[in-house]
Amino acid sequence: MKFKKITISLIVAVLLFNSCHDNFLEEKVYSNITPLNFYSTEQDAKAALTSVYSAMREQNSWRRQIILAAEYPSEATWPNNSGEAWRTEMDQFTWTPSSTGFFQIWSQLYVMINRANTLLTYMDKITFTTQGMKEQITGETRFLRGLAYLYLIRFFENVPLITEANMSEFEATNVGMADKVWELIFSDFEYAKANLKAKNTGENVGRATAGAAQTMLVKAYISYAGKPWNKTEYWSKAATEAKSVIDNAAYGYNLETNYERVFLLSNEHGPEYIFSVEYVSNKNVGWDWPTFTGIRSGDQIKLDGWSSLTAEPEFFNTMAVNDKRREKTFVLSYKGFNNPNITWTYPGNIALPHYNKYIDQSDVGAGTGDYALNFYITRFSDLLLMHSEAENEANGPTANAVYGINRVRDRAGLSQLNAADFTKESLREAIFQERLWELCNEGHAWFDMKRMNLMTKRIKKFNVTEKHYVFPIPQNELDANPNMEQNQPYR
Repeated sequence: MKFKKITISLIVAVLLFNSCHDNFLEEKVYSNITPLNFYSTEQDAKAALTSVYSAMREQNSWRRQIILAAEYPSEATWPNNSGEAWRTEMDQFTWTPSSTGFFQIWSQLYVMINRANTLLTYMDKITFTTQGMKEQITGETRFLRGLAYLYLIRFFENVPLITEANMSEFEATNVGMADKVWELIFSDFEYAKANLKAKNTGENVGRATAGAAQTMLVKAYISYAGKPWNKTEYWSKAATEAKSVIDNAAYGYNLETNYERVFLLSNEHGPEYIFSVEYVSNKNVGWDWPTFTGIRSGDQIKLDGWSSLTAEPEFFNTMAVNDKRREKTFVLSYKGFNNPNITWTYPGNIALPHYNKYIDQSDVGAGTGDYALNFYITRFSDLLLMHSEAENEANGPTANAVYGINRVRDRAGLSQLNAADFTKESLREAIFQERLWELCNEGHAWFDMKRMNLMTKRIKKFNVTEKHYVFPIPQNELDANPNMEQNQPYR
């Protein structure tokens, strides 16, 4: 789903609403609009829903900060001494409650939640003329709210539960709320699974689907089953749910034969796609990730890269040279964009290993922040690896447990794993390593280490302790709200 920008002026409640099509609409200015009189027509509901989707494209959410928070504290990625201090704090595990990124992520995800809550609050006041549209919009809205809460609780663990419009004006508490937040997450994804379409077509491609909801339910289950909640009965629920998605022909998910095709602009909604943040060039709804990860002064893309998120040399060296993912995962060689007579290589005239996943020289926008490649929240290989993890944790290393990981390894040209060669613990680490190779630079690494209790074992370069398995509640929130409590390791 590609978004265009329209402006709606609100006097009492201000929301930015964007439509769901590639083409611009004429700007409409509304006077004397409040939530009480705005939410009346089906078009109003669609506009409000798009404002929820739009929150995902903000820099403080999946446009940048959420990805950085999940990638920098891993063995795969580092900030190359670039930009704001928070990046180095994340990379070196020296963050504090006052580190800037935490408040940015926290506040933006609650903006997304508040927009969703507002729409849900007024849903019954809206007159729908299309059969099933109320359930469709409710399902998408609840999917997006569940997604925002899933990221919040995995990052911060103890977060306030806000389910009504503009409750952010009140001093909600985060004490003892975790189980209730999890209940809402499960309920939101279950509702979306039951009420959304298996597949979208035409202008609706990119919206949440039943398959996306079911896949995120799997991710919620494995998160709840793992550290720190350790609700181990959810491993089997996750395994069953994952296999249901894998086998569902109506969803049509599959691995691309060629790993490179996963990240081509021309194939951004291919069979491996499940759910993404959507971007479009030349319409003020692009993003800067190709610039952020691109090579500074390397003539790699139309405009210069920044080298602000690069691969750790040690991680680069862990990937086998015969791994078919290697050439698309890392920059190995390319001809200059503006001067194709020069060939750039690593190692060679490129000093550091860089990621190549979100670089497509056909992706040409109007500026450094205007690229069109979408960002994967989840894709089919993520689901296959979650299935292997859940099966292993529920039943140990069996043929079912290596099914998903072996499909991923087959595509990479690597040998299959034999379940008999592993213990539960060693297969867990093999799955983690495979996820790191397959999904690096896609915002999964910190969550994987946390859930699998591998952070202190895997990170050797810096002083990592149990404290680092959870982020602190942002100091700004504590200062503003006396009902909030800091997470125990940071008191």
